Amino acid sequence: MLPILFYNQLDRESVRKNFDKVVQQLSKGDFKSADVRKMSNTGYYRARLNIRDRLLFTIASDNQKKYLLLLEVIQHHDYAKSRFLRGAQIPDEDALQQLEGTEDIRTEDVKVLNYINESDHSIHVLNKFISFDDTQQAIYAIHPPLIIIGSAGSGKTVLVLEKLKQLKGNVAYISLSNYLVENARKIYFSNGYQNEESEVDFLSFQQYLESWQIPEGKEISFRVFEQWLKRHAQNIKTKEPYRLYEEFKGVLTGSPLHTAFLSKEEYVPLGIKQSIFTADKREEVYSLFTKYLQWMKENNYYDSNMLSYNYLQLVKPRYDYIMIDEVQDITGIQLKCIMQSLNNNSHFILTGDSNQIVHPNFFSWSKIKTYLYHQGTGNKQVQILQTNYRNSPQVVQLSNTLLKIKNLRFGSIDKESNYLINTISSQKGEVLLMQDNDKIKSELNRKTQNSTHYAVIVADNHLKEEARRYFKTPLIFSVQEAKGLEYENVILLNFISDNPAEFKEIINGVNAADLQDDSLQYSRPADKNDKDAEIYKFYINSFYVAITRSVKNIYLFEKEVNHAALELLSLKQITKPLQVAEQKSDKHEWLEEAKRLEEQGKYEQAEQIRAKYLGYEYISPEQLEEIKLLALDPAKKEHEVKKERKQLFQYAVTHHSIHWIDQLAKLQFQRALLYMKELRNDGKEYAKSCRLGRKEEVKQVVQKYGADFAAPDTSLTGLMMTLYYGQNAVADLLLQSEATVNKQTTQGLLALDYLLQGYYKTTLYRQPLLAGKKMLTQYWNVVKPSSIVVIENNRRLVISSHSMVFFLMACMRCVEKELPQKITIKFHDATRADLVRGVFTMDDVMKLVECMPDEILPEYRKQRAYVNSILASHEIDKENPYNKMLFKRIKRGCYVLNPGLIYEG
Repeated sequence: MLPILFYNQLDRESVRKNFDKVVQQLSKGDFKSADVRKMSNTGYYRARLNIRDRLLFTIASDNQKKYLLLLEVIQHHDYAKSRFLRGAQIPDEDALQQLEGTEDIRTEDVKVLNYINESDHSIHVLNKFISFDDTQQAIYAIHPPLIIIGSAGSGKTVLVLEKLKQLKGNVAYISLSNYLVENARKIYFSNGYQNEESEVDFLSFQQYLESWQIPEGKEISFRVFEQWLKRHAQNIKTKEPYRLYEEFKGVLTGSPLHTAFLSKEEYVPLGIKQSIFTADKREEVYSLFTKYLQWMKENNYYDSNMLSYNYLQLVKPRYDYIMIDEVQDITGIQLKCIMQSLNNNSHFILTGDSNQIVHPNFFSWSKIKTYLYHQGTGNKQVQILQTNYRNSPQVVQLSNTLLKIKNLRFGSIDKESNYLINTISSQKGEVLLMQDNDKIKSELNRKTQNSTHYAVIVADNHLKEEARRYFKTPLIFSVQEAKGLEYENVILLNFISDNPAEFKEIINGVNAADLQDDSLQYSRPADKNDKDAEIYKFYINSFYVAITRSVKNIYLFEKEVNHAALELLSLKQITKPLQVAEQKSDKHEWLEEAKRLEEQGKYEQAEQIRAKYLGYEYISPEQLEEIKLLALDPAKKEHEVKKERKQLFQYAVTHHSIHWIDQLAKLQFQRALLYMKELRNDGKEYAKSCRLGRKEEVKQVVQKYGADFAAPDTSLTGLMMTLYYGQNAVADLLLQSEATVNKQTTQGLLALDYLLQGYYKTTLYRQPLLAGKKMLTQYWNVVKPSSIVVIENNRRLVISSHSMVFFLMACMRCVEKELPQKITIKFHDATRADLVRGVFTMDDVMKLVECMPDEILPEYRKQRAYVNSILASHEIDKENPYNKMLFKRIKRGCYVLNPGLIYEG
């Protein structure tokens, strides 16, 4: 008998009569009676429930044990509407392969799960199949207000995204990290998920602020702050610029809720646990802070904490629910600025892990709870996820020992942070301590430098250069950069030996016997006058984050292998030769890693990978800026900047940055002139080849100019043209060559717009030789971006591509030129030319909506009343806190797209 699992949103009511009988047949392995057939090229199977309806299922496994996973009832065997088969080309049922029993299931079609809860048969679906443990399932059932605490690898993100599906109305998911937000959006909408009862905004904190008003100037970053500090504060005695930066961000501007920043009179007498610096140093720190404020003002920078305070006057209730992920990275004033946008101040979910703070920002769950209590939401539930599904037992053991030391030495930050991690990972890892020896490092480098599964982590940014002397991998990170990343193996360099005095102080009074207890005792710090406790916690937290980046193995190099802290961690220097097999990742794997890192904002490492594997010289962002300034300066003579122009030209050719080559050509740089002449000739033929589907000719141009090439006299990319003309073979070539789906024309149109435009012209206007229904359904989900960004009345708005407003904007803007009725919009602003806009009647809009295939636009979104409600909710003249002001009503039932919209690339 095969045990049964089922998708937690499986609806079986309409077929209850036959459902149990067919499931019993499947469980017994009697696939013949259930008329099981393999859905070609999908890894899914279907059983026959009755003459009309089908049951979609797959086979799952955990620890070699197989399960039957029931997914979906497909009514009227209409596979086009299946959530799990979206876009798959399914032949006629009679052509599908029949299966007799479980022995006909191919091993590669079995979905392997890393955990299955035997006491709960429901499976959740995001970008993979997930079984919740009892703790996760209990949290899943709790209604907000809710705080979820858990380490990396505890399933925190998948749990909150599943909880997000339960919430109704206008919902926001907010995090400080752009990558976390984009990744959460991607996972949430995986496998064609749709929810007609909610509209979710996935926003970084920066995007959240800009949705109220675009700030003037640029946000200050640590990199910019560090450069300013070097120039303006040579006499400052702080060892790390991070400490000063976090004092400014976490204490002076981030902690007060009543003002944009603390006054000197408020700051100097702060308590021991409220500042990184001791009282005798605060006068000097505040003096520097006033210079910092003046410099930001003069150079058009802003601090997001001070901005958050100023924005409190703009922020109004907008959301029915808010989910804040990694709340430990958010300051007090930022939290207040977010929470003020709730319609009901108890409708929130917060998640985080205070052990992952790599800057001392004085975060604690008790402070969060105090803030919430003062907001009138003292009845929230706090839940802790202690099980880890990712890291090897050896990595978890080391990280737990570190947490025990931290707890014994400094006491508990709060009750909520007072826990150790359990792991259920079965993979065996190792933690090896080695003398910082050039020979051993060179040997390890030789075996690992070509593998994407090994990363090197150092305690601070300035130590990366030293690491590069021995390790030639591009994957070298400071611990601040490494936060949020994970690798199978990590190499840690001198975390303790570079700060021996600090770690000696950290373990002061802690002995090995104290570490035998496998639980943390809740206790206050023994020494309340321990002025530097927060600073020492910064070192231990950094070490903790570095350790937990490893999924399996850790290799520690230390100059002081006998340091007492290492002994306390039960780490002994290995005496045998290091046994590591040489690993090599191919070029494709490395370029995929570069792409992943770029998405996470790790541009330095991503560019170093591309330089190494695409064969060009690496230029840092700072170097590039200097080269660009000199090379493109029209006042400079050729002989003065010949080297820089040559460097910029080479960089631009490699990165397909045609605009820089064009600028160099205008400065009469000879190589650029020749390049642009050749490019124009190639461009004329390229458009023709895309239109006619000449795959080989397109391939040659792509190899030369990149997959996003657009001839200089047009901003149309090859992908836009091939989708418009229905040339799927060339479209596939361009997508395989990583053509960008977010690339815009000068009018702000995307590849998706041209696919839609071709389809509408074929379907509504009967124009031949353009994209048809098959082309539309095949590529819609492939080229649809996750979102588009528009500027409306000094607000920058992120429009999710899963929303109905996105669909209406896309279809209206791509056909408005075809409409017979038009109006001319005149702007008071002299910089904007008159605009001709097509006027849409409700009948026009409904034609665009109704001819859409169901797999792209479900039936409920095609109802006239629903479409009308969306248009009305986002009218320019309507008062509605969630109104994105995208449409202008000309008269009853007649709309134009908001003429003031600016589409941002």
